[in-house]
Amino acid sequence: MEKLNRLNSIGAKDLGSLALPEFCPRCFWFERHFGPFPMRFLGIFSVIDSVSKKSVSRSFFQRKKLPDWLNIPDVKEVLSVEDVGKVEAYQNRKYLIILHKESGLILKGTPDGIFKLNDGTIHIVDFKTARYTQKQNELHPLYEIQLNSYALLAHKFPVSKLSLVYCEPNSELENDIDFNLKFSSTIVPVELNTKAVLDLLKRAKEIIDQKNPPSARPDCRGTCFYINKIYPDN
Repeated sequence: MEKLNRLNSIGAKDLGSLALPEFCPRCFWFERHFGPFPMRFLGIFSVIDSVSKKSVSRSFFQRKKLPDWLNIPDVKEVLSVEDVGKVEAYQNRKYLIILHKESGLILKGTPDGIFKLNDGTIHIVDFKTARYTQKQNELHPLYEIQLNSYALLAHKFPVSKLSLVYCEPNSELENDIDFNLKFSSTIVPVELNTKAVLDLLKRAKEIIDQKNPPSARPDCRGTCFYINKIYPDN
């Protein structure tokens, strides 16, 4: 398979952005051709997600069960990405990859949790360090595509369930001396619908292949908004 780059590959979450009502094809075109506009992100959420994944693996290794905060029934085994599909390393990270022949795009992604169930199917989850609110519900179309992308990527096993796991920090500390912050979780099922992923891969390819950037979404405040500020005649 050819080397991954922005024009021939797309991540599961990036593909999910096409499902959002505020998706802007012009922003998407610029980001695929030139990279995203530089922005600041809070790295602590990535750290917490990583700790969540390690907690799950450690608990199952030591106790043969998931940690108490993750109430997913019938789990027989915690699987790695190598167990479920084709893996490539890219920028010091392992990704599941698959070639979508119709569009020519390589879909890539790394699920947070892959659980083999007693019936031989797998349950894929993605951790979100956030409270489950109406705002999170507005992002559900993106997350649906993200998780269904993982279902396509994990092609060695039948996928029976997809879930979002919202990890919310408890507001009270156990004592006033030690900073010992604990979390509670809300598990939100996601409908299994891989056809939606295939449709969006074709749409993504159509936008990428345009010689010139398409029209912006009205009132867009994304990448193309900032480009217009810098290059008003662009």
